[in-house]
Amino acid sequence: MSTVLLPIQQAITRYLFPIVVAVGNSGNLIIIIVFSQRGRRTNACSLYLLFGAISNMVNVNIAIVPLINALLNPPDPFSHSLVLCRVRGYLIHISNHYFRTLVILACIDRYAMTSMRVSIRRWSTVKVAWRAIPWAFISWLLIASHILVFEDIQNGRCYVYGLYGTVFSIYNIIINILPGCFMLVTGFLTMRNIRRSRMRINPAEQIINRERPMDRKEHDLLKIVIVEVCVFLILTTAFPITLIYSTFTSNIVKSDDRVRIETFINFIAQSCLLYFTSCSNFFIYTATSKSFRHDMKKLLFRLKRRITVRLMTIANSIMRPVVLRPQRTITHT
Repeated sequence: MSTVLLPIQQAITRYLFPIVVAVGNSGNLIIIIVFSQRGRRTNACSLYLLFGAISNMVNVNIAIVPLINALLNPPDPFSHSLVLCRVRGYLIHISNHYFRTLVILACIDRYAMTSMRVSIRRWSTVKVAWRAIPWAFISWLLIASHILVFEDIQNGRCYVYGLYGTVFSIYNIIINILPGCFMLVTGFLTMRNIRRSRMRINPAEQIINRERPMDRKEHDLLKIVIVEVCVFLILTTAFPITLIYSTFTSNIVKSDDRVRIETFINFIAQSCLLYFTSCSNFFIYTATSKSFRHDMKKLLFRLKRRITVRLMTIANSIMRPVVLRPQRTITHT
């Protein structure tokens, strides 16, 4: 049975991954356009989701496209050039964890927005977002810099080896578990804030709460973040589990069948599910947010109208009859 796993893995790369790339690029592009609108840029959570979509778009193209190209057009340049190998690993690492950091920031923003304390609600501002977004990016540029030095190519495979491989596995386990923990904690605190706001009976506190009511877009953003955290946890939980298993069994002598099975499981947990995370946000936003669907419909309607006007202009210019000017005749006397 284990002999059929490699053809299945190749079939997934050949037929499923191109769909993931197409859906990921188109979906994240729509998110970027929608959240780039003037009305959306005045909300801190929208900014986090906007840059999260940009990060996902980079990850989809840097991580998946080379895999498809390596299968369809061998040899793989990323497995033969050490520079390409390290740069690709560096960019994948940054885009993956920058997106997770932005989701955490969005969770913190929703917690601050639902808080009854004015001092905490002040953290849910565009000013804070414009400071946090570049700082998070710069932090991951520095944190991931070790990949540019230590990632290596052995036996035609770009990966981490030796002592660095062991240290990298432990580091990877930690940074893949912590985001989920932060999301769960902030999600719990946010739900507690909402429950407390509904149970308030003190008129003075109700007046304080009316200083910043939760409108439809704020409520939709809260639903988006909650669902995105749930989907993220479902799709990424297997990743640290397989890392822990691989780390503790790395020195065990394994049969060929066991190696094939573990390789396939790692491919599903550490590649497929993570790639699905990068293209799932469009479906999450569309399914959970009425305001996002409304803005997307307006965007598509404007695009359709511009295309229609453009096509009509071109058609009229083609169909317009050419008026020939009568030639002047010159008579010689």
